[in-house]
Amino acid sequence: MRIFSNPTYPISISSPAPRLFAISDVHADIKANRAWLHALSAEAYRHDTLILAGDVSDNLAVLRDMLTHLCGIFAHVCFVPGNHELWVRKREYADSIAKFHQIQHLCDVLGVHTRPIKVGPTHADGGVWVVPLFSWYMRPEEGPGSLFKAKPDEDPTLSMWSDTHFTRWPRQADGRTPAAYFLDLNKVHLTKTYDAPIISFSHFLPRMELMYSTPEELQAAGVTVQHDPHPTFNFSRVAGCTGIEDQIRRLGAMTHVYGHQHRNRDRVIDGVRYVSHCLGYPRERQKHSSRGQIDGPFLVWTAHGV
Repeated sequence: MRIFSNPTYPISISSPAPRLFAISDVHADIKANRAWLHALSAEAYRHDTLILAGDVSDNLAVLRDMLTHLCGIFAHVCFVPGNHELWVRKREYADSIAKFHQIQHLCDVLGVHTRPIKVGPTHADGGVWVVPLFSWYMRPEEGPGSLFKAKPDEDPTLSMWSDTHFTRWPRQADGRTPAAYFLDLNKVHLTKTYDAPIISFSHFLPRMELMYSTPEELQAAGVTVQHDPHPTFNFSRVAGCTGIEDQIRRLGAMTHVYGHQHRNRDRVIDGVRYVSHCLGYPRERQKHSSRGQIDGPFLVWTAHGV
C-alpha cells in the first residue's frame, strides 16, 4: 500500500506514454463485479490513470480494498464518491457528510486523487488536467437546478429509491441542499489556471439530455421499443443537477466523465464530450448485449489524443 501524507494540490504527474481510462458504478459488493475487477491486467495499465466516477461500495472496507487493488494496477487513480458511498446503513457515522469526509481521509492515505492532477507530459503544451467534481442531485422540490422531467403515474416519495432510506443529511445553518454543499467544495478549483486541456468528472449527470438514448444508440443496442421496468420511478428526480454543467463550462473542460444511470454514452453536446462507461449490475450486462462486452475501462485520452 502506498502512503501519501497531505499532498499539495493541484499536482503534476509525468509518466511515459500515458493514457487516461474511465469507469464508474462497479458495485464491488457483487461477486461477479469483484471478479471482473480482479481480472483486469496487472501489466496493461501500469503507466496509466483511471477515473473512477463513484459507486464502488457503501462498505468502507470493500471500498478500501478495491481502491487499493486498483492503485496496484494503475499508476494513478482519481475518484469521487457516488450515492452508494454515502449510505449510512448501520448508523456507524453521524451522517452522510461525516462519512464523506472519512472517505476523503481514506483516499489521502491510499494516494487516491480527489483533487485536480495533471497527467502526461509536463511541458507547457503537453498532458491533460483531470479535475474531480463532487456532486449530488437536486430534487425538484429543493429549488432550481434539478434535471426533473415529469412522468405520468410516478411516485414522488421515491419510496423504492435506496437513498431515501440510507442517506442522512445534517441541517445546514444556511439552508444549503446536499447538491449545493458538494458544488461549493469544487469552487476552489474553478478559478485556478490550468496549462493544458481539462477532463472533468462527477458521479451524477450534468445535463437532462444525457438521461435519454438517441435513436442511434437504441439502434446500436438492437432496441426498437424502450420498456420501462419501473413505471412509478422517475429517475430524473435523482439524476443530477445543472450546477455540475455550470462548473464544467466554467472550467472549460473538453471532456466530462460521469456515471450513476448505468447507461453508457459517448456524445458531444455544445462542444463538450460527455462519456459514461458503467460496469453496472450483471443482469444489466446480460440484458443489453452491447454493454455485455465491457472488456475493461474506457479509453478517454492518450498523449497522442483520442
